[in-house]
Amino acid sequence: MIPKTLDPRGWRCVVYPVLSSTFLRFWEQYALCLRAGTKLWTTSPRRTCSSAVLSYFTCLAEEAAVSVSTSGASSSGAAGSQLPPRKMIGVLLLFLLFLLYIAAPQIRKMLSSGVCTSTAQLPGKVAVVTGANTGIGKETAKELAQRGARVYIACRDVQKGELVAKEIQTMTGNQEVLVRKLDLADTKSIRAFAKGFLAEEKQLHILINNAGVMMCPYSKTADGFEMHIGVNHLGHFLLTHLLLEKLKESAPSRIVNVSSLAHYLGRIHFHNLQGQKSYSAGLAYCHSKLANILFTRELARRLKGSGVTAYSVHPGTVNSELVRHSSFLQCIWRLFSFIIKTPQQGAQTSLYCALTEGLENLSGNHFSDCHVTWVSAQASNETIARRLWDVSCDLLGIPMD
Repeated sequence: MIPKTLDPRGWRCVVYPVLSSTFLRFWEQYALCLRAGTKLWTTSPRRTCSSAVLSYFTCLAEEAAVSVSTSGASSSGAAGSQLPPRKMIGVLLLFLLFLLYIAAPQIRKMLSSGVCTSTAQLPGKVAVVTGANTGIGKETAKELAQRGARVYIACRDVQKGELVAKEIQTMTGNQEVLVRKLDLADTKSIRAFAKGFLAEEKQLHILINNAGVMMCPYSKTADGFEMHIGVNHLGHFLLTHLLLEKLKESAPSRIVNVSSLAHYLGRIHFHNLQGQKSYSAGLAYCHSKLANILFTRELARRLKGSGVTAYSVHPGTVNSELVRHSSFLQCIWRLFSFIIKTPQQGAQTSLYCALTEGLENLSGNHFSDCHVTWVSAQASNETIARRLWDVSCDLLGIPMD
């Protein structure tokens, strides 16, 4: 416990020295474990860490034993066996971190409970996955190709996309993995992609709007839209519009929009949709993810009875390149990498919505861990969804119904 005489306002005077001394001792023991010839860092870091923690606690026990032996009376010996308050705090902190590290596999399993169990095969089917040259999109494209689909990797970095396509072709044996340039920050690129695809393909069964940006400094797309709303929402809105007739002709077909739990913090401020009056990189991302859900709900309403269904998904907290614009989030992701989902785990809900039979009646719903989940009050507001649709059409020059 922290001594009662300590000024609560000076808690840093206790916490900082405790943390520094505790972890200094821990790393000393860790170094000893390595020097002892174990050299387990590359093969079993968990075992090496465990050995270091055990060594640290052994040192503390030895110190306590020495304290007891040097005390005169039994009463003073009992008091001497107690560790100083600061050291007790350090022991507790290290022990809690140790438990977290040991429990990491179970925690990750718990946070990654959703798995797509569909056995559907896709020979003769055509799928488009945006942003499939990395992360969740790559894993999604890989699984669709594994099931026999003709997969289009739609991405901005064509060279990187070609490398991913070759990797998927080698792993799955499916040579029908194609790469086409798509820059969602440029409506000319979106229209060029759609024109090329429609000339090349007679069908489209699965469209997964996966690509996105996060925590960008304030910037604009080629058409003057704020980057988050422009790429995450308007870019996919236009792409879906341009491919919609092909999806209807190929029905039954599905559209999956990758959103986020961050939508709970989002708001659609129509007077500040482009961040021209006030801007926060974090909130701009949240607003765009809310827009994804509203778009999905209104799209599903308009497509009712067409044979085309739409779903929005929260993939979970995934270790991907999405946080590349935020040094802070990169540090957090590295710190908690042992419990954050892998891209393969993050792709499961997208795959579930794209492949699982019997989801037609759930069109327009939001999914997480392969189950329907709750959305914020604004995300379920039909009036806002319809207005956002109309505003999006106006911004993109699309005739309104």
